[in-house]
Amino acid sequence: MTESLLPFEEKETKAEQSRLSIETKPWTVSMLIARINEALHDTFVSNVAVIGQISNFKKHSSGHLYFSLKDDYASINAVMFRSDAANIRYELEDGLEVLAEGRVEVYPPHGRLQLYVQRITLRGVGDLEIAFRQLKERLQKQGLFDPKHKKPIVQFPRAIGVITSPTGAAIRDIIRTLSRRWPAARVFLLPVRVQGELAAEEIAEAIRLMDTSAKSLEIDTIILARGGGSLEELWAFNEEIVARAIFAAKTPIITGIGHEVDFTIADFVADVRAATPTAAAEIAVPDRSEIRSRCKMLSGRLIRAISTKLAQCNSALAILARSTALRDPTWRLRIAWQELDEITARMRRVLQLCKDDKERQFTSSARRLLWSLEHRAKKARERLNQVEARFTKIHPEHRLDLLKQRVQALARQLESMSYRAVIKRGFSVTRLADGRIVRTIHDVSTGSPIETEVADGKIHSTVSDTKEVGEVIHQDNRGDEDGKEKADV
Repeated sequence: MTESLLPFEEKETKAEQSRLSIETKPWTVSMLIARINEALHDTFVSNVAVIGQISNFKKHSSGHLYFSLKDDYASINAVMFRSDAANIRYELEDGLEVLAEGRVEVYPPHGRLQLYVQRITLRGVGDLEIAFRQLKERLQKQGLFDPKHKKPIVQFPRAIGVITSPTGAAIRDIIRTLSRRWPAARVFLLPVRVQGELAAEEIAEAIRLMDTSAKSLEIDTIILARGGGSLEELWAFNEEIVARAIFAAKTPIITGIGHEVDFTIADFVADVRAATPTAAAEIAVPDRSEIRSRCKMLSGRLIRAISTKLAQCNSALAILARSTALRDPTWRLRIAWQELDEITARMRRVLQLCKDDKERQFTSSARRLLWSLEHRAKKARERLNQVEARFTKIHPEHRLDLLKQRVQALARQLESMSYRAVIKRGFSVTRLADGRIVRTIHDVSTGSPIETEVADGKIHSTVSDTKEVGEVIHQDNRGDEDGKEKADV
């Protein structure tokens, strides 16, 4: 550094001496690089500031940053070590125009000229603005702003948790608003620093602590608030650690940070964003005056609805009191009895008609059966006579025996199918004078002559009386005047 302050003539003399020494004495590569670095240090007494566009950017796992700075005509390699890179709040990327401050040296292993950057700032846009934009884009891609993750705010909270500075105007506005709108809710304050180097970590830790204590303290909503300020003053609410803490909380969080035009990363992640701390308190609790007015309105509507319903019930009760069902409770029972009698009578008539129809069908079938049997018997006798005649011609005695057996079998079959077999079992058949069979008492009248066929003969009699139960009184008409029964056997 002393040499850099020498007069121009002295510098030139020393440079000439160096050239003479190079010409007369060979150097190693290391010595040459060291001499070049010394020359660079002598030339650039203090750090240089270089404007250029970042290209070939790479962040090593060690935390060191490697990139190139270029303009339209030249390019220089640059490196920024982890200790200096930790102070950058945004992420470097290709294409950014920056102002890099540092020292110029030759990297000995490669003999390459490098700019060792110690401080870097953006050109055209502020560091905080680009950091805000980059973090917002990254968190949005990860879904931290997605509406499906937003939790609903409890309408009637039991307690409200507030995270803010204990000395600012925000806490006073919040407490005043909560007391005015919903004094039933308790308020728990967790004081934190809202700006400064360690403010973000303190805010994130306060969110986690209040969220884990929410169940035991009956906290239904958390308000994260801060008064207005510049972007630098509000930066603690733009840190990723705060955004992650808000997203992980199970308790609904309302943010009221800055003024209406201020937006922070915390606002995008929170379940509800309010324009100011006062607005956050208004969102967190209902207005008791509005609730009171609504209760009065609903109470009036309920009273009117009940009055209308009571009037309708009284009217229906009056109509019911005038009804026959209450004045004469047995009226419906008498109607039911009468209907039952009518149904019973109709059922009996239907059953009688069915019975008569079945008897007619049976008689008709019996007649057809008797006619068929007689006809078949006649045919059988004719064939028997024919066969007997033929058999007599061929073998009279033998064929006669066979025919007799067949005739006897047919006679037995005919006898078993005849109605006379039924009569022999103790039944009888009663006919009118014209041969019609008597089926009901309505088929005869007093004085009607009837004929009753039994197993061993027929009985002729006259009807003297009929009864509903079906008993028939026979009058003796054997031929004498005394009315004795006449039997024709």
